Amino acid sequence: MAAVQPGQRVGEVTASRSQRIEAQCYQARAAPPLGSLVRIESPPVYAVVLDVRHEPMDPTRPLTPRGADLETEDEVYAVNPQLSAILATRFTAAILGYRGGDGIHAGLPSLPPDLHAFVFVGDDDDLAFLGKDFGWLKLLLDERSPASDTAIVNLLRQAAHSSTDSRGFLLNAGKALATELSGEPLRMRALLHQVGG
Repeated sequence: MAAVQPGQRVGEVTASRSQRIEAQCYQARAAPPLGSLVRIESPPVYAVVLDVRHEPMDPTRPLTPRGADLETEDEVYAVNPQLSAILATRFTAAILGYRGGDGIHAGLPSLPPDLHAFVFVGDDDDLAFLGKDFGWLKLLLDERSPASDTAIVNLLRQAAHSSTDSRGFLLNAGKALATELSGEPLRMRALLHQVGG
């Protein structure tokens, strides 16, 4: 599986709604990991990866095993170079914010991203907006799934790591989580423990 780098263009939007985008990666097995911040170019929108799928390009043609006589999974791809043409890596991302005339805003844009808009892995500059306004956190918390909670933890860790004041960022994130989840103490404790661990 190929590792993606901050700022790298990884794919294009294939479906777009007010709250989510679907994207297909240019390379099979080269997706941003769960919880990664991505930037979509037109219009400028920020989203977090909630789901990654490796699947056949054509869902009506199921895959068959190819590695019975091989030692590693990498050999499967080396011996079957056609797999890169029939396999796809796709991901779903929840929209967290958008760039307006006066900067980046947490929340949903008035229009979703265009189809075929380029998708980039977020870099440190993109991650910086997460600490300025934690309004985006409510959008993710409303997703209410194990994948969304894991995405929140991974995104907060990534943003803290890129922050010039990671401790301050985590304290503010913890306060925002405590406020948003005051009625769900078990979920709040679990998230705070994972973010801090």
